[in-house]
Amino acid sequence: MEKQKLTIPYIIRNWSSLSVERKRTILTVLLFGIALLLIVIAMIIGITSCTCAGKAQHASEPVSELPALLRAPMPERTAEQDPDDGTSADPNGAEDPYTVTVDPNGSGENAPAATYLALKKHDKGEEVTELQERLMELGYLEIEEPTDYFGNSTEYAVELFQRQHGLKQDGIAGEQTQALLFSSEAQHYMLLEGASGRDVKMLQEQLVDLGYLDESDIDQVYGEKTIEAVKAFQKRNGLSADGKAGEKTLEKLFGEDPKVSKSLEAKLREEAKATSKSTPKTTPKPTKHSSKTTPKPSSKTSAKATSKTTPKPTPKVTPTPKYDTRIDKLISVAKSKIGCEYVLGDKGPDSFDCSGFVYYCLKQAGVSTSRMDASGFSKVSRWKNITSLSDLKKGDLVFFCSEKSSRVSHVGIYIGDGEMIDASSSEGKVVRRAVSTNYWKKYFVNARRPWG
Repeated sequence: MEKQKLTIPYIIRNWSSLSVERKRTILTVLLFGIALLLIVIAMIIGITSCTCAGKAQHASEPVSELPALLRAPMPERTAEQDPDDGTSADPNGAEDPYTVTVDPNGSGENAPAATYLALKKHDKGEEVTELQERLMELGYLEIEEPTDYFGNSTEYAVELFQRQHGLKQDGIAGEQTQALLFSSEAQHYMLLEGASGRDVKMLQEQLVDLGYLDESDIDQVYGEKTIEAVKAFQKRNGLSADGKAGEKTLEKLFGEDPKVSKSLEAKLREEAKATSKSTPKTTPKPTKHSSKTTPKPSSKTSAKATSKTTPKPTPKVTPTPKYDTRIDKLISVAKSKIGCEYVLGDKGPDSFDCSGFVYYCLKQAGVSTSRMDASGFSKVSRWKNITSLSDLKKGDLVFFCSEKSSRVSHVGIYIGDGEMIDASSSEGKVVRRAVSTNYWKKYFVNARRPWG
C-alpha cells in the first residue's frame, strides 16, 4: 500500500485524524521553514540598505577627497614586482606599495590589521594630513600647519624617519614606514652615529659657530669628531654627555644663548681686552683758571641773591625714542627674498626655512644674533616680549605654534598693515601674507622686538 503524500490540502482535511507524532513532525518542519524565510528576508533588506548608503556616500564625496593612491594611476606590475610565489623580489628590501594590510602592533597573533595607503610626493588627501601630524609630533617635520599635500618637506621628513629606523630612504610612506610610524615603537627625531644629510650639516655649522668643531670637519656625516663635539657641548651646557643629539640637546644648541666652548670664550675675552687697550682714554685739559680758587660768596651777597632770584622749575621733557633705521633695512631685505625656495635647514642667500630666513634678514640688517630655531628666537629675553597681535610694530618677529603642539614651530617678520613675510613650508617659498587671519590669531604665541 502506497504511503499518502503529505500535501497542504491533505494535512488540512485530515488534521484531526493524524497521529501526535506526525503532527509534531509537521509543526517542526513548518517552524523551520518560517525561520528560514525570515532570515532570507532580513538578508535582502540588509544588502539593499548597504547598497543605497554606499551610492549616497559616493555621490556626496568630492573627487579631491578620495585617497591619493586611488586617484593616481596604478603603474603596471612587472614579473619582478609580482612573482608567482607572492613574495617581493626587490633585493634591496624596498617596500611593496601594493601590499598595505599590516599588523600595527607587530604581534602577528589575534591583532586587528590596519590598512595603509602608500603615500608619495604630490599625493593629496586626509591620509597625508594624518601623516604630517604624526611626523610633527615625533619631531621629524617642522611646518607652520599640517596640509593635505605631500610636498618636499614631507618627503624629507619621511626620509629622516626611515633613516633613523633602518628602512630604505626613498621618501615614500609605504607599508613598513607607516606601520612603524603609527606604532608605539616609533622613535622621536634624534641624530645618531652614522647619520648623514643636510640636518647633520646644519648641526655641524652650529657647533663650529660655538667653537666646538673645526670648520674643516663639516662633512654632513655624524661621525667621531661630531660626536665628541656634541659631548663637549652637552657637558658645557649641563646636559647628559652621551653624544646623541636629541630633543634637549637640539633645543639648547639652537636656543637662546648656548654656552660657547672654553677655547672660544678665552679667545673672545682676549679680543675684548685688546680692543679696550687700543682705545685711548681722553683726559680733559685743565683751563687757565682751574688753579685759582673760586671766591666764596659772602653771607650778605648770598642772602640778596637768594631773595631776588627764585629758580623756576624746569619742565620734564620725555625724549622721543629714536627710530632705528635697521628696521627699514630688515624689511627691505625680507621683501627682496620673496619667492625664494623653502628648504628645511637653509639660511640663505637663495633658499631658507622659516628661522633661517629670519636669521639671514637680521644679520643683513646689522642685528647680532646666533642661528636659532623658531622656538629659540621666541625666547630671547633681551628682546622686548609682545603678547598681543594688536601691539605689533614694523620689524617685530612673530611666532606661532601648531594645532598638535604648544611649542613654537614658525616665525615671520611683521612689516606693518597686518602683514608679515615668512618662509612658508606649505607654499614652498618665501611669501608675503596677512597675519590677522583667524588661523594666525588662533595659533599666535608671542612676538619679539629686536630693537631698543
